Amino acid sequence: MSVSYTPGFKHTDWVDNVDRVRAAGDNGFNIRFHALEAEFARLAEVIAQVAAALQQPAPKPVKITLTPTLTTLGDPWTHVYGGAAKPNGAIAASGMMALQLPQGNTLKELRVCGRKDAGNLTVGIRRQSLAAGSTTELLVGLTLGTGNFDTTTTAPATPPSRVDNEQFRYYLTADLDTSTPAAVV
Repeated sequence: MSVSYTPGFKHTDWVDNVDRVRAAGDNGFNIRFHALEAEFARLAEVIAQVAAALQQPAPKPVKITLTPTLTTLGDPWTHVYGGAAKPNGAIAASGMMALQLPQGNTLKELRVCGRKDAGNLTVGIRRQSLAAGSTTELLVGLTLGTGNFDTTTTAPATPPSRVDNEQFRYYLTADLDTSTPAAVV
């Protein structure tokens, strides 16, 4: 939240023996005091915005644990209790899963756990503008090694890592290629 204040009142000095000081008129006491009243009202609005911002709770880290329920994008994943696996005999799989991330929070890291015997496996969190025809943007991604893995990577500390559900949709992708038919992934 950005709070700013630009003064609107500027006093014009009266000149001795030139200005005739009066209550009414364009240069009178009343109009100047009403301008000061308006300025104090603007200050009160800005102070109220600052007070409201200070009353908001500080963002706290939220860990979200997801069981992948991947929508097929190419070759399908099979779903097992607690996860997704490459179908026996397949050499590739591709899928995505919609994410509901807390508005205004900042994406800090991505952690992926599992096992891969062969192939190239990448998992990422992406966002896409709600505007028609927009392209996707990778926010954080992992390329996973062979064997058992429990891998974490830190998301870049850049503005795109801040969740904005009013402008973007978020989803997780999991893509496997060049595996072998008998490999466990």
